[in-house]
Amino acid sequence: MAKISESTVDALLEKLSSDDDFRDRFQANPRQATRSLGTGDPAVDALPEAPIKQLASKEDFSKSRGKLRTQLAATAYPFQPITLDIPEAQR
Repeated sequence: MAKISESTVDALLEKLSSDDDFRDRFQANPRQATRSLGTGDPAVDALPEAPIKQLASKEDFSKSRGKLRTQLAATAYPFQPITLDIPEAQR
């Protein structure tokens, strides 16, 4: 399995931290939503199509962007469960 490209990771994190419509589409079908970014990344074909039960908030994506970017760009399995450091009071 190929690694997801850095340009796809950057575009994905930008949308997940700012765009409600994209977040809804991503939660419903991660592969289809990520394809809509237009990066032409072949690794996107390996992403799941099954809905995601819960997505972190835009603020959490924004705050953890650097950590998430490193995790996503470094693995050949970009959609293993990714953890965000969210303070208990914000859950």
